[in-house]
Amino acid sequence: MQIKLGMIGVLSLFLFMLAPVYAEVTEISIEKNFYTVEEGIVFVGTENEGNKMISIVMMEPNGKESYLVGAMSNSEGIFETTPKNVNDFFSMIGTYQFTAFTIQKDDGVIISLEFDGNRVLQLTKSVLQLNSIQDKIIEVEKTITFTASITDNSFIDTYDGRDPIYSLENAPIDATINEITGEFVWTPSKSYGSFEDVIYNFDIIVKANNQEDRENISIIVKKAYDEPVVEPVVEPVVEPIKSKIASFVDTTKDLQSYVDRYNNESTYKEWFDENYSQYSSIYEAVGLEEPEFGICGEGTKLIDGICTVIQKNIQKPWWQFW
Repeated sequence: MQIKLGMIGVLSLFLFMLAPVYAEVTEISIEKNFYTVEEGIVFVGTENEGNKMISIVMMEPNGKESYLVGAMSNSEGIFETTPKNVNDFFSMIGTYQFTAFTIQKDDGVIISLEFDGNRVLQLTKSVLQLNSIQDKIIEVEKTITFTASITDNSFIDTYDGRDPIYSLENAPIDATINEITGEFVWTPSKSYGSFEDVIYNFDIIVKANNQEDRENISIIVKKAYDEPVVEPVVEPVVEPIKSKIASFVDTTKDLQSYVDRYNNESTYKEWFDENYSQYSSIYEAVGLEEPEFGICGEGTKLIDGICTVIQKNIQKPWWQFW
């Protein structure tokens, strides 16, 4: 067990030696916008730990590299170099490159200064910015394409051959943009259409050299189809069923009795006809079906509205009585 623990300790120390941790410079610039040949140039900057030694090396326009100056950062990681006479270090006109670092130069931060023979100034830092993109209008199942671009082409192919990088945020799921060329392509399907115009808002983003810019764009998908006409549902009005039986009728009695009185009593008939003329007959007034009237055939007689067979006395001839 002790041997294993010893091996682990040696391995941990070995890994620590392979991957040392040290502070890194995060920013460097010159204290003023420019320095004349009579002045002393001062570099200022920051590192991420505090109380670290900062080294600055200079590369001349001809590619020659030399150590320029060192400085100690304070507890907050801020450093400032002592002034160095411009005449002592800037001899040829052109662009000078300075790298500030703590341990490894490859991990340092670079600044470029331009010398015109009379003064040294920091080159203006390019600002990454997208060109304005106008809002677009498209129909469903039609393809829209355009190319996003930046205002300063100095960013292109200046770092790893891939800057700048384009992307989309909150865009329709099937919309695409080429991350290198900035070409945008979208063919909205029918599902993106509606009964009216629909607006889709999203951002086009570009990143380069630790900078980012975004442009909000709106694409209007035109009305795709007409809204169906929905006929209003009309509830049928149900009229209450009104009783057609006359008010004088007692439904607990034999209704035929009213008909019989009408047919047999003239005063009753006269009273009914005068006071209940809204009824077509006594049958309607009492709620009975009116019989069909017609001519009864021989041997029948209309009784209560029905042709009824009757017995007829047949008289024998006088000679047959004996």
